[in-house]
Amino acid sequence: MVINVLAEQGNPRTQNSIMDQSRILIVDDDRLMLTLLAGVLRHEGFHHVERATNGKQALELLLQFRPEIVFLDIEMPDLNGIETLKAIKAYGVVTQVVMVTATPTAQYVKDAKESGAAGFLVKPVSPAKVADAVKTCLLKARQEEGEIELFIYDPSHS
Repeated sequence: MVINVLAEQGNPRTQNSIMDQSRILIVDDDRLMLTLLAGVLRHEGFHHVERATNGKQALELLLQFRPEIVFLDIEMPDLNGIETLKAIKAYGVVTQVVMVTATPTAQYVKDAKESGAAGFLVKPVSPAKVADAVKTCLLKARQEEGEIELFIYDPSHS
């Protein structure tokens, strides 16, 4: 099976433009994790990165900043990540949410998926996993906005 993407993804100008314009929000009560993730994203070429230390602050920033991608810790005081994810979806803001946790459980994965998360990462996260998550989320966001068209072509059925 071959998957083709009708976009200029190989064009460095297009990739740089996407990275320069993309907005990413990181939400984690651990300031070290905020700093590490922000550093990885900046190293990958993403310059519009905001940080929040709790779910309430994240929801405020979400409405102002309108990020394409949110990296959202699950275990936070007051408003946890799953509750924050549900609020994001209830607000109707179109964004790709990647849940992040150091304690993955089957229930967390189930709740995240049912609540509309685009992905799930386990701490400690490698820079490569973060980069892969961002690229996948941006591709999904662009597809949903109609900027690219994805189609599957299986030459064995021609």
